[in-house]
Amino acid sequence: MNPPSDDSDVSEQRHPMKTRCAGGQGGDSPGMDPKKWITFKDLHDQVTQLLSTKLNPCNIKQCKSKLDILKKCSYYLEVMRQDTLHQPDPQQQQNYLSNSTILHLIDPWKFQRMKKLGHSQVQIQLSLLEELYEQFCKGKVEMEAIASQSDYGYQEVDHINGRIAHLIKALTDFDSTLMPGELHTKHRLISETGSTKMPQIHLRLSVKMPVMFDTSRSEALADCARLHWEIAGQEQQEPREQFEIRYKLLQPTNTEEGNQLGTVTCNSYCIQVNNLLPQRCYEFTVKRADACCLVYGFWNDTMVLRTTPLSPGGFTGSQEKRRRLFPW
Repeated sequence: MNPPSDDSDVSEQRHPMKTRCAGGQGGDSPGMDPKKWITFKDLHDQVTQLLSTKLNPCNIKQCKSKLDILKKCSYYLEVMRQDTLHQPDPQQQQNYLSNSTILHLIDPWKFQRMKKLGHSQVQIQLSLLEELYEQFCKGKVEMEAIASQSDYGYQEVDHINGRIAHLIKALTDFDSTLMPGELHTKHRLISETGSTKMPQIHLRLSVKMPVMFDTSRSEALADCARLHWEIAGQEQQEPREQFEIRYKLLQPTNTEEGNQLGTVTCNSYCIQVNNLLPQRCYEFTVKRADACCLVYGFWNDTMVLRTTPLSPGGFTGSQEKRRRLFPW
């Protein structure tokens, strides 16, 4: 049996970097120029601090979650009236127009052009976020490799400092990307008409969190499905928007079954889809109903539910429930 190693051997095995970095008295590294040792130790501390803070696994995971959510969001063109920043004189309120009226007064061709501009801006920023996230992942691997080195050459020092600065800037850019911002126009979107006062307007991008199924509350019976959904990260309130629900039978076996599909629009957070076939799988999707101001929002949540068999006696799920409640 080999004799047990002493404490210094165990410490060296567990912390090889500590052994390589720590030298003799005063933290000097034997065989290394003192100035070079100070540079090495300072740079090594910066790398390890970056790995333990901005590039730690938790922070990287949060960046990934933010990216995934933003890719599922809906982006809209919002009309901002400059005159609403100040309360108008009550005697002149008849000269002011509502936002809905202003939207109809905007030149349709110019508005469509601004929607295309907004779409391109969101698309570019989402691509930028993906690129920045990939830089974090690659940078983390690179910093871990640098942290494991026992010495840096003078030429490497400048490169490492540059990489640290680049990664910190990328993290800052990631946090500031896709903040709602104003879209600049070269020309007026509304022309003056007669004596009616036309307010100055601005267009800006606004973002809405994705709509997602509540799988814990959604269920399928023999002949229907009860679907519930919610807006990610928001408390359940009365919706001020409409939602579009699509459904279809998976793997239909004939033409009649192929017609088991449809689209339903509602303005609540739940709906019941009827006239389904028992013991079959249906695919359901939910999203916000398209609006004239929508510029980007391709994602919709999808869920598959299997309807239950008919109960003994040939009752469907809803009929069986009524039969139990009212047996007469």
